[in-house]
Amino acid sequence: MLRDIVKKEIQDTIMSPRFVFTFLLCTILILLSVYTGINNYQAELKEHSAAVALNKKNLESQQSYGQLAGIGTRVNRKPQVLSTIVSGIWEAVGRVAEVNIVFDPSMIESKYSSNPIFAVFGPLDLSFIVKIVLSLFAILFTYDAIVGEKERGTLKLALSNRVPRDRLILGKAIGGFVSLLIPLVIPLILGLLILMIYPNISLSGNDWLRIGVICLMFLLYLSVFFSLGLFISSRTTRSSTSFLLLLFIWVTFVTVIPKAAVMIAGQIKPIPSVHEITAQKDAYFQEIQKQAGAEWRQYTKENPRPGKDKPEERKKWDEETRKWSEEFRGRLLGKIEEQNAALERDYQMKMRQQQRLAVNLSRVSPASALMFASMSLGRTGVSEHERFLNSVKAYKPIFAKWVNQKIGSSQPPQEGEQPKLDLSDMPQHEFTPERFSESMKRMLPDLFLMVFLIILFFVGAYVSFLRYDVR
Repeated sequence: MLRDIVKKEIQDTIMSPRFVFTFLLCTILILLSVYTGINNYQAELKEHSAAVALNKKNLESQQSYGQLAGIGTRVNRKPQVLSTIVSGIWEAVGRVAEVNIVFDPSMIESKYSSNPIFAVFGPLDLSFIVKIVLSLFAILFTYDAIVGEKERGTLKLALSNRVPRDRLILGKAIGGFVSLLIPLVIPLILGLLILMIYPNISLSGNDWLRIGVICLMFLLYLSVFFSLGLFISSRTTRSSTSFLLLLFIWVTFVTVIPKAAVMIAGQIKPIPSVHEITAQKDAYFQEIQKQAGAEWRQYTKENPRPGKDKPEERKKWDEETRKWSEEFRGRLLGKIEEQNAALERDYQMKMRQQQRLAVNLSRVSPASALMFASMSLGRTGVSEHERFLNSVKAYKPIFAKWVNQKIGSSQPPQEGEQPKLDLSDMPQHEFTPERFSESMKRMLPDLFLMVFLIILFFVGAYVSFLRYDVR
């Protein structure tokens, strides 16, 4: 009997105009999102290669190690291949970090800054389509699943044939959910096949594992709204009331809660702006520069340079001054690094507290849970951005130490000689992406939340239908 109910539910849904419309629209949107993601990824790969080559050429063109220390090097973030399906925040936070011996690295040159029109419309990726479009279709499929049949009189007729209520609700739930999955699964398989055979797209076994878990999160997310629709439909007496109530809950979950969580977290855990932190760092740098000038003048006053008629003493003075300058420069940079690190630690601590509060508050919404989980698995979220930026900050003292050693050991070029810098031993930035186990640990709360909501709403629908008045 259960199989017959499931079969009938699937047949009725597939033959309906809304299923055909849903299937066609989802196919177009999903394939378009995959194609757009692939093109964006390949364009970013080309930009990354060109930026790395340009940075190398710029380093080699410097006239001295002193200029190199001031201008610094540029660390270009390599695009993530899973950004083809989950773009995350990486388009907005910048693609390049500048590293020199003075200022703390920060991400610049985001896609939105180079072309602001992208900020207006936002990315069209697979996670956006599931979060917005398919969740609305889940409501469209279920808002009249119970109350609509009551209004048409078919529910009373079915129960008059001694069909058990528990089997009827289970059959309608299984059949309806299978019908909802068809517009997602078939286009999704086609999109993944395109991703597999497309040239210059290389997916490792780890990437496919991440894609599999992302697809699981998509299914759970749709199950939340599907079971919610069944619950509301079994608690109302008119289909119009059910639809309006579900639409209100959808707007609350998808738009209101995530934005309200950020606003509330900002009020409870305020943090200073980036401009305030930068102003404090600049003020301290200016103070150090004044102290450095005064100390240098004091040194040259106490240790005047011998005249040209004393070449040996002059040579000895140059060597001692070079060693003193190297030690002096290292000491000043150490002070600046210590002050900047203290300011940065305080800022990062406050920012993490605010982020944790915002994330925990917004996780009440399954839409936020889906985005946090998919971005963690796609390595395009806040955590991966922080990992990359921290790796750049860890690289800065390594670069500063190398360039200071080069400044101290380099000899001034002879007259008419073209200076040439030796960059063969220059340390390179290294970044290790987050492991799959760490990403899974990060997204487990979101997975458990969705499972809890599915169970809660379905049990509510089940109990409500057993007591539902079909008259």
